[in-house]
Amino acid sequence: MSKIKTVAVLAALVVLSGNLAARAETGSTPAAGPEHEHDHAATTGAPDESLADYFNRKSDEAFHQGQYDRAIGLQKAIIALEPDNSDAYGGAAWLLWSLGRGEEAVQFLDRGLKANPNDWDMWNEAGLNYDLQKLSKQSQAAYTRALQLLPKDEDSQMLRRRLAHAAEKAPDWETALTTWRDLVRDFPNDAVNKNNLARVEKTMATPPAQ
Repeated sequence: MSKIKTVAVLAALVVLSGNLAARAETGSTPAAGPEHEHDHAATTGAPDESLADYFNRKSDEAFHQGQYDRAIGLQKAIIALEPDNSDAYGGAAWLLWSLGRGEEAVQFLDRGLKANPNDWDMWNEAGLNYDLQKLSKQSQAAYTRALQLLPKDEDSQMLRRRLAHAAEKAPDWETALTTWRDLVRDFPNDAVNKNNLARVEKTMATPPAQ
């Protein structure tokens, strides 16, 4: 095992032991929320499994066993090995939010954005977490930046939809309207885009209640 990997393993053990000791008496469980994405079939490792994949598999196991701080610590260990792993940042932030530690989740994502300022998926992960915390202006800004960085060969439709919804909640109705109109133009056969555009146009045309 290389020196870098050895350091990461030791760091993970320190993080895990510290987290578990600090929160052993809290009995925290995740709040109800969107289902966390993970591979239920990943119960055993492949012969050529990388250390990061091993940590990810163990994090998934810890999650299902209710060992949430251990799961967070293992995601942080992945980041020690792979500082550009946006999935690990997003996974740890989701767990922090679900445990009622939203501010800590935001701070953690800020670290990820500073480390990976030109990674569109890192900005997307931040936007998703801001959405969960109803930080609509922040999520709108994050999705906007993600779209600016998105490679031209990547499908932008879902990301643009997220931007439109976030703008609506901000509220920034003009951006929401423009985004839905552009989506209908680019995907003329998509009913979801058409329905959302019609809804936003109707809302904007309705005088506010006195």
